[in-house]
Amino acid sequence: MLSHSLPARQRRPADPAFIARRLAAIDWRAPPSPRVWLVETCRAELEWAVAEWRWLASDSDDRDWGPHPSESWRLPHERAAARVVNCHLHLDVTQARLRELVPKLRGQRASALRAKQNAAHRLYWADAAVGTERDIRDYLVRRRLAWRCFLIACSDYRRLKALIAKGDFPIAA
Repeated sequence: MLSHSLPARQRRPADPAFIARRLAAIDWRAPPSPRVWLVETCRAELEWAVAEWRWLASDSDDRDWGPHPSESWRLPHERAAARVVNCHLHLDVTQARLRELVPKLRGQRASALRAKQNAAHRLYWADAAVGTERDIRDYLVRRRLAWRCFLIACSDYRRLKALIAKGDFPIAA
């Protein structure tokens, strides 16, 4: 097996036909948003990088924990693609958590206002609502940060892909 520090000059960007096949193979339940389309394109770039690593390095992929050796071998646009996917995951987790917390807060507020319940019951739910409001504020801050990072990563990825399209691709980063 070759060392995981193979020369980057042997690497090449993903074939557009590979990206197109990868995107066509997805079972889209609805037309994807531009954000989802870009993230899936980035995932395809990363699949290409790992597949090419395995081909060039004769890698059997029988390792324990830790980063895959192909990560240190990524081309600059593949590093940007990994950042896009990572930021998207942070956005997705934050959005999912907010989708859970908002209905929860509504229920807690409703329970806190139920006149049929005793004061201790209403106070319990009012306190729970305060905690949920705090969690929502925290997740909104996280979402804003993740969104800013996502936009920067997307811009970086698109810039590097434009260099590839012009034929002015920087191999070393």
